[in-house]
Amino acid sequence: METNIKNTGISDAQRRSLFLNFKALGLDDDGRHYFISDFTRGRTSSLKDLGYIEAQDLLRYLGELRRNPQERKRRDDLDRKRKGVMRAIGRYLELCGIQHTADYIKGVAVRAAGLVPTEVNHDFNRIDGATLTRIYNEFCRKQSVQGVKTKLSK
Repeated sequence: METNIKNTGISDAQRRSLFLNFKALGLDDDGRHYFISDFTRGRTSSLKDLGYIEAQDLLRYLGELRRNPQERKRRDDLDRKRKGVMRAIGRYLELCGIQHTADYIKGVAVRAAGLVPTEVNHDFNRIDGATLTRIYNEFCRKQSVQGVKTKLSK
């Protein structure tokens, strides 16, 4: 029998976890109600009115707030580098006239990093910052070389 998790309310485990997160952030009852109201855009200020999915989203958001600033900065830097690598590889493939998808680009990055691909998305996220920088620089260089080749052939 399937249950429609979207329409169910908040679970007891979620409620306990949310209370612990609010306590760790130093929010009292009024602060918690204000935070929930702001998160739900005024729809409710009580935990009992949250849906299961909404509570999961709130837990993720609170977890992100609780991370220390250095960890957030490191994660943001890696995300920025990943996006740059995706753009650089995508632009290079466009210059070469190769049709590509995001998964194809991630596969190219994984191979360029020297990782043995198993699941493309998970392997792409395992590439460290220094390797991402190297791959980005390599594909920017390839773009300029490919651009010169294209101009010479015209």
